Amino acid sequence: MNEKIKNVIDFVTRHAIWFIIGILAFFFMKPGIAEIQTFLFIAFFEAVAIGLSSLALYAYTKINFTKVLLKGNDDKFSDFERQGMYDVIGKVFLSVHLLVGLIVLGVYIAQFSN
Repeated sequence: MNEKIKNVIDFVTRHAIWFIIGILAFFFMKPGIAEIQTFLFIAFFEAVAIGLSSLALYAYTKINFTKVLLKGNDDKFSDFERQGMYDVIGKVFLSVHLLVGLIVLGVYIAQFSN
């Protein structure tokens, strides 16, 4: 139990530092309504991208042939094969974020171009 409490305290302090720095930076910028709306717009689409990444990763890793291709004939993950799986997860996350960013850019250009 003591180790769990220490892990929770470490987690909170690690994330509290960047959160407090972000709040202080936000306070000193003195943003107006337009900046706050832009920030919320970015946060919303980041949440959408993370949700889509989770769905894509769930769908991609549930396909059995990916594990068969990565494990090979011995049906065990070696260090090299495990690294391949991590590369797949990272590339799925990155590609979904790039696609969401390009979609937002395309919609922005389509809406505000004359």
